Amino acid sequence: MFDKLSLFILFIVVGGYGQHDFSTYNAHKSLLKSIKVSDEVIEGRTAFFEKQAEEKPLMFQKTRVRIGELNRLANNLSKFIVNTQKEVNTERVIYDLLDDDFYRKILFKHNGSLTKEGKKLKIKIDSLYDISIRVNVHRLSQLENFSEDHFKTNGEYYDHDGNQISFFDQLFYDKTNYGIMMSMNYLLLDVKTFQLLYYGTVMSY
Repeated sequence: MFDKLSLFILFIVVGGYGQHDFSTYNAHKSLLKSIKVSDEVIEGRTAFFEKQAEEKPLMFQKTRVRIGELNRLANNLSKFIVNTQKEVNTERVIYDLLDDDFYRKILFKHNGSLTKEGKKLKIKIDSLYDISIRVNVHRLSQLENFSEDHFKTNGEYYDHDGNQISFFDQLFYDKTNYGIMMSMNYLLLDVKTFQLLYYGTVMSY
């Protein structure tokens, strides 16, 4: 279904999921590299699709609208993550220059519920999940499964002991500054990966 370039890029991106090493600088650096590569490929794919849409406007009219809305909401979530990471300052996280619960307090209240910023993050994830369903007009399982696994905040999640937990407790299971920073980057990579998956399906029809 995907062309060779799509498969190659997805191999690079998804390969980052193989090692959730929350203790080394190399893990952080590799993850940022995967995100950068994804951004570059998405930019190229968007330009290529826009060229096709201009050449055959009637054929790609509806698809163009769907891609535009998906990218708008994906970029909105991505921007929020990037800005939050800048606010925290990832260098201070890496070199352990923050209070132990600094990042946790940005997203979680003392009782474990979401703060104002945490709720903003949830709204943006929910918006991306909703659009992921609407743009999947062919009901492709790889798109549906990915969005269900990574963006469904009201899904059922469990810890290692079988206790039901929230989406955010599952996403941020390591609530140290470094753990949350890495989880935010993995969420960012999830967003990019879904965009690439969608482009791969669109360009195969």
